[in-house]
Order: sequence, then C-alpha cells, then structure tokens
Amino acid sequence: MKDSQSHGLKILAVHSYAIHGTASMKAFNSILGSRLLPVPSLVLTGLTNISGFKKTTVAFEDLLLGSLELARQQKQKLLFYVGYLGSPQQAEVILKGIHTYRDCIERVLVDPVSGDHGRVYVPPEIIEVWPSILQVAHWAFPNYTELQLLSGVGPQSGLIPREYLKIFGNRFPSLSVIATSIPDTHNLEIGLLHKGVSEFIPITQLPQNYGGTGDVFAAIFVKKHFMQGITLNESLHIAATETAKAIQFSIEQNSKELLIYPNTF
Repeated sequence: MKDSQSHGLKILAVHSYAIHGTASMKAFNSILGSRLLPVPSLVLTGLTNISGFKKTTVAFEDLLLGSLELARQQKQKLLFYVGYLGSPQQAEVILKGIHTYRDCIERVLVDPVSGDHGRVYVPPEIIEVWPSILQVAHWAFPNYTELQLLSGVGPQSGLIPREYLKIFGNRFPSLSVIATSIPDTHNLEIGLLHKGVSEFIPITQLPQNYGGTGDVFAAIFVKKHFMQGITLNESLHIAATETAKAIQFSIEQNSKELLIYPNTF
C-alpha cells in the first residue's frame, strides 16, 4: 500500500487499557497517536502482572458500534485491529461490527491474546471464540504460545516449533501470519506466512522479558507497513529492531516496565 493511499487510514483498535504499565492500548496510543481510534475492551488499574490490580467493564457494544458508525459518517477508511477480549461475548459484537461496517474496513488484523511463555492468562472460553474472529481476518499476530493454543493440535503435540506456523496456516488458510517468539536452537525467530510462503527471521533473545513487547512490535509494524507504505520485510525488520531497542533501553534503566517514547518510532 502506497503512502499516498494510506495517508488518511486510521486504525480502530479493540484492546484492554491498563493505567499502570506499558502494553495493549497504551502502547498502541504511544506509537500511532491520532491515527488510533481506541475502543477499550476492558479497563484495568494496572497490568495483570502488577499485584493488586483491579479491572472494570465498559459499555463495549455501544463504544464499538458507535465508533464504527461515526467512521462511516465521516467516510473514513479503517484498519480494524482486535487484541485483548474482555469477555467471550465481545467476539459476537466484533463480528457484528465487521459484517455491518465492511464498507469502511480495509483489513481486519488480529492479535489473539491468550498467553505467553507457555502460560495461559485468559479463560478457556476466550480461546474458544478466537477462531471465529480469525476466520474473517486478513492478518494475525500470535506469539508462539498462542500459535500452539490455536493451531488445533495443542502445545503437547511434540511438534518442532516451526511446524506450528504451517498447521496454524492450514487451519486459517486466508490469513497472513506474523508469529513472534518462536524458539530456535539458540535464539528466537519471527515466523512469516504470507501468500502461502513461510519465512523465518532470527532475532536476538534479550536477558529480560517485558509485558507489552508484542503490542509494541505489532503497532510499529502496522504503522510502517499499512500506514507508511513500507515493504513487508522492511517493516518487519524495523519493528523487530525498534522493539529490541526499547527492551534494551528498559534493561539499562533498570525499569520494571517497558519504556517507550512516541518520537522514537
């Protein structure tokens, strides 16, 4: 997509919003700025790895469908991004929104938030509804744990890590997939499956993990590829490099949370 075509493109993002910590909608807002139309699926006082956090629900259907209606009235073209789900019922609302407002939605992008590093942190009911959204999406951004959970064969299958990308792609054949944190012999890989061709890009594993790195990676990729018209592979390279820089900087600052600054991207 050329920059002249994507200049007016906005991204309507469904994601959780945590006041303390850097992840989800907060990361997207920092990187995408006024191009972002934020629809919180859940509001939290802090990320779920912060002791004592509290969460509250929102009027999700009114927020989502009302935001889509305004986009239609203003003749806006949208990327529709789906991240954290606050409840399984939200999947039905999302599908209704995609079907009803298809005329102003350019692409559907999905991060099927379910877990990471082998740990599942959403109820089984959330995992069960992700396939219904993935079936109507154009792009998906799972991490390795989510790739396993949604492949249909599960993490205990004994498959080598790269095989999950192929199986996930077979389950959702219309999807292009960017899978992060696939374990390799010594480091990690990003798995790309696009137009039936798979590619694995090595990345350096840093000594500390931060919540929100997947959101930062996805937000940078979306900005570079879909909004600035930069090529797929170059956008992947930029997203991986800049995310690694943010992690390294956070480590150097001895920070407990991921540190990102809008002007960096």
